[in-house]
Amino acid sequence: MTFNLRKAVRTAQSACPVVKGVKEFLHYRGRRLFRMPHERDFEVIRLLSKYENSFVDVGANQGQSIESILIFRPDAQIVSFEANPRLAEKLRKRYAARSSIRIYSTGLGDRPGELTLYIPSYNGYVYDGLASFDREASEEWLANAIYGFKKSKQTVHELQCKSETLDSFHLAPDFLKIDVQGWEYNVLIGAKETLAQHEPVLLIEIYDDRRIDALLQEYGYQEYFLNKGRLVAGRGPDPLNLLFVTARRIAHLGTTSWAYSVKESRSDRCRRAGNFS
Repeated sequence: MTFNLRKAVRTAQSACPVVKGVKEFLHYRGRRLFRMPHERDFEVIRLLSKYENSFVDVGANQGQSIESILIFRPDAQIVSFEANPRLAEKLRKRYAARSSIRIYSTGLGDRPGELTLYIPSYNGYVYDGLASFDREASEEWLANAIYGFKKSKQTVHELQCKSETLDSFHLAPDFLKIDVQGWEYNVLIGAKETLAQHEPVLLIEIYDDRRIDALLQEYGYQEYFLNKGRLVAGRGPDPLNLLFVTARRIAHLGTTSWAYSVKESRSDRCRRAGNFS
């Protein structure tokens, strides 16, 4: 069996919750200090022109994506959505002094209304970063994420949350990140007008849903990956996220390469140590 550090950290924090607090502190401070995004895919922001400065973050969780965006664009205009009211309020307090960052305590989907957010816990430890509007996705993920997983130790909490469509906010994003644990297709259905009008660069957590591919093709999106600072058509090796760009948008992106190792970068080592989930 191959040792997985992220899996080991999750196993440890399930047994000792204080591990998460230490991990959050180190990640938050460490990334700011060393200017490392929590996932290397965010380096695509380097290719955006200075005029492309509007960012939308769907699935804010503990603010990892906000921090990664700020590394490359300290003056970024960020609109962030988080369905879990507790996490949203935490982010509001953290960024209260930044008028350029707006936090909305709502989930996004294909229609307005109210949805049930499923939040998994294991051995009493709550994994709010793995919460989903899809109960099956919420239940299945931990089974492969913890060493010695026992179904009897898992519980799924239910929380009623407000849901809106992205289109209803009438935003004009240049960059749209979606990480919603199996709810990506619903978010995109509710963002059709935004995709058609503004063609934002899309960064979506890797998924297994062919409906998404068909929808994005309909709106002119093609998949790319980063290689030595340049966009290459297709899917890269062992992706955590998938990157999509339209032909019109890619014509505006910069083409200057920047230096980083083809081997594992510092940010890769950081994310292999585990995110905030």
